[in-house]
Amino acid sequence: MHKETVLSTRPDREIRKKVITPGDYLLVPYEDSRCKIVLHDVRCTNEAGPCEIDPVSRIFCRAFDGNVLIGDSDSFIDKDFELVLQRMCCGETCEATLVYRNAEGTLMKEISCKVDLKEVTEEQLVSNWSWERLYEAAVHHKERGVDLIKQGRTADAFRRFNKALKMLIATEPLDPKVVSEQVVKDMVELKVKLYNNLAHCQLQHEEYEATLELCEKALKFDPANVKALYRKCSAHSGLHMYEDAWTDIQEALRLEPNDKAAQLKANSLKPKIEKINKEYTTVIKKMFG
Repeated sequence: MHKETVLSTRPDREIRKKVITPGDYLLVPYEDSRCKIVLHDVRCTNEAGPCEIDPVSRIFCRAFDGNVLIGDSDSFIDKDFELVLQRMCCGETCEATLVYRNAEGTLMKEISCKVDLKEVTEEQLVSNWSWERLYEAAVHHKERGVDLIKQGRTADAFRRFNKALKMLIATEPLDPKVVSEQVVKDMVELKVKLYNNLAHCQLQHEEYEATLELCEKALKFDPANVKALYRKCSAHSGLHMYEDAWTDIQEALRLEPNDKAAQLKANSLKPKIEKINKEYTTVIKKMFG
């Protein structure tokens, strides 16, 4: 009888697995491996009894087709389940348990199931990917991130955008003899979009310093990017740096005078700037009589 193994633990989460039938230890899933699995005896409970697993889980939904691409999940439960798969061998059957608790230690959810890892398609390590494959993967993750933003899943979208950026950076340095000038231009444009999208995610969580840093990176590649200027303005406003915010939005309006969002932002900032200028004028008058 195999003992249960703790794969990952922290105060709010624990992931365990117990081998029922061993598999081929020479064939183990890793990042971007394609797995074919079968789930049995899926149960989910909390302190009140049976409960739903997660409405956005792909692996634990009724329509699940049994295919898992390691590293391509968005739901936090699916991501945790991938950790179980990465500790399995092809042909193995195990019992997996995912336990989630709140800050007080109350059991919020305990998911248990039996997993058959039927197939593992070996893939190249990411470090061995061609620039074409890395670029294709970056586009895929960026598009998936945009879909998640539309669903209101900002944290999941952030992870996708971040992964896309890592894939894009991994293509560098590019050989100009191999990569056309147009492709290089497309990659730069994608990088700017990713920095902007990451800034948007940070802004939603009021991470203003991080937003400024990402906007500066976008503007380094595209100084006339109005979206980056607008988000930089919003971050400066969040930090109560209204004069810097005013400079940002005025530059955005210089580039796009008819931009409605920029006009509204400028209108909301104008009273604050007028107040600052009035207070400054008062101080100067007192100083010089």
